Amino acid sequence: MPADPVLANPERLDRIPLAVLILANLAPAVGVLFFGWDAHYLLLLYWLENLVVGGWTLLRMLHAGGLRVLPQSAFFSFHYSFFCAGHGIFILTLTDLPGEAPPEDFDDEGFVLLMPFRMLASQFGWIANEMPGLFSLPLLAFVVSHGVSTLYHHFIDREDDGRDADDIMFDPYKRIVALHIAIILGAMAIIETGATTVAPALLLLVGMKTAIDVHQHRKAHRDRRRAGATA
Repeated sequence: MPADPVLANPERLDRIPLAVLILANLAPAVGVLFFGWDAHYLLLLYWLENLVVGGWTLLRMLHAGGLRVLPQSAFFSFHYSFFCAGHGIFILTLTDLPGEAPPEDFDDEGFVLLMPFRMLASQFGWIANEMPGLFSLPLLAFVVSHGVSTLYHHFIDREDDGRDADDIMFDPYKRIVALHIAIILGAMAIIETGATTVAPALLLLVGMKTAIDVHQHRKAHRDRRRAGATA
C-alpha cells in the first residue's frame, strides 16, 4: 500500500498548523488596532496562552501513556500551575497592576496542594473582571492553533511515539523560558519609554513574538522528528 504523501512529507504536513499559528499570533493585532489594547493586555494574553499550552501538553501525556501516567500528569498539573501562577504574579507586577497574593489560610491541610490552583483562579478572576476582552477572539485563536498543532503533529504524524510522559511534560517549559524572556524585555522597553498605547510599538511586539513562535515551532517539531527517526 503506497505511503500517504502528506505523512511522508513532514514539511507539507506542517503547512496547516504553521498557517494557523501565524494567524493566531496576528489576532492580538486586532485588539491593538480596534479595541485599544496596550502592552499590559498583550503581556497578560501571552501569559494566558501558556495555560493553553499546558492543557494540550497534559492531553499529549495522557494520550502517550494512558492511565499509567496519571501520577506524572498530576505532578505536571501541580508544578506547571505553580510555575504559571508565579509567572502571573510577576506579569501583574511588571504591568503596574495589582498582583495576586497567595491565600493566607496556611492551616488548611489542603493548602499546599491547592495553592497553585487557587492562585490561578484568583488571577483568572481578576483578569475576567478587569480585562474581559482577553477571553475573546485572540485567546480562542491560540486555543485553536495549539489544538490544530496537537492534532497534526501528535495524533496524525505521531511525533510523541516512543516518548514517555516525563519527557513530554518538559516541552512547554522550553517554550516559555525562551519566548517570554524576549516578550518581557520588549514589553519593558515599551513601558519604560511610555509607548504602552502606541500602535506601531505594540505591533512590533506582536511581530517579534510571532517570529520567535514560528522559529520555535519549526525547531521543536524538526528535532522531535529527527529523534523519532533515530530511535
